[in-house]
Amino acid sequence: MPRSVLPSLLLFLSLLVVTGTAAPALAPDQAEALREVWRRGIAEGQVPGGVMLVVRNGEVVFREAFGVADLARGTPFAVDAPCRIASVTKPFTAALLGLLVAEGRLGWDDPLDRHLPAFRGVRLAGGGPAARVPRVRELLAHTAGFAGQSARGEERWRIRTDGTLADAVEDLARAGLAAEPGVRYAYSGLGYLVAGRVAEVVAGQEFSALLARRLLGPLGIPDVAFPAGLALERGARQPTFYDRSSGTLVPDPGGPAFAFPNPGGGLVATADEVAALLRLHLDEGRVGSRVLLPAAILEELQTVQPGTARDGYALGFNVVHAGPDGRGVRLRHNGASGTLALIDRERQILVVALTQVPTKQRPAFTRSLDAAIERLLEAP
Repeated sequence: MPRSVLPSLLLFLSLLVVTGTAAPALAPDQAEALREVWRRGIAEGQVPGGVMLVVRNGEVVFREAFGVADLARGTPFAVDAPCRIASVTKPFTAALLGLLVAEGRLGWDDPLDRHLPAFRGVRLAGGGPAARVPRVRELLAHTAGFAGQSARGEERWRIRTDGTLADAVEDLARAGLAAEPGVRYAYSGLGYLVAGRVAEVVAGQEFSALLARRLLGPLGIPDVAFPAGLALERGARQPTFYDRSSGTLVPDPGGPAFAFPNPGGGLVATADEVAALLRLHLDEGRVGSRVLLPAAILEELQTVQPGTARDGYALGFNVVHAGPDGRGVRLRHNGASGTLALIDRERQILVVALTQVPTKQRPAFTRSLDAAIERLLEAP
């Protein structure tokens, strides 16, 4: 193929829309508004491609893939492409902890040292002992006192990334806390590392195997996995990940940040597999006729937690809109890899969007997509 033809061919392929199976549809103007956001984002080089899924009242009303999964090969992005979902992993981990709470294996307000003795007498970094030990719920609400994302590069917060989850959590216990527990909201994946280790200890099973057995299997999505556990075929179908920090899309071959499964950001999943977890929240904790998450646990997962009122964080979700009781009516979580998961309980709508460029590196696309989703949710 002449080299002069290749850019035109790639642009043509990038503007293709690959549609999923037939399903009840959005209104034509609503669907076209979503497509236009993706077409513009691809044409402007914000993203090479992606997939978007909208479910309303339990029915898929929009499932389309856009652009390409790999710019060099021109491979169309598939609706079932397994993508790095980054922090959209957090709602999965929170749901697993909820299952263990429902079984009485731990409590939301258990002091952390009840399950992890290394945190007994935990100290504040550079100071004396903390007033108390963090509670389990605070691990998931980002109020346990760990350093926020902006401080992660500092030497005092460095943890082993090439060992096990237990090794990393031991490092965190030795490093201490950046703030008193329950006092300050600081978004970070560190609390989720510790929460994952708590789950391992109380259930007596390694985290990825536990998540697969207790949550992913019952949800009917057994192929969701951390990178080390991906089936070869699924791994081969992952879209190429790109870095856009310099304004152009450059392949980023970087692998997982941790050698062990990361409970705060490591899963690889398709849009429909993410939707299976979101459906659990809209279906009152049911999978078919089975109650997987009791109502009281589901309510806790969806409710704004103490110390996060300004930021509105529940257990595994940002709370966009809350009812008078503090329970989220609209919840969402973004992933740094360019992913989004949203639930609107009042309208019975869920939205999943997956791309392969970091969210912060494509601000124009992010703003346009958020605005289009908002219009969709507010439509009569």
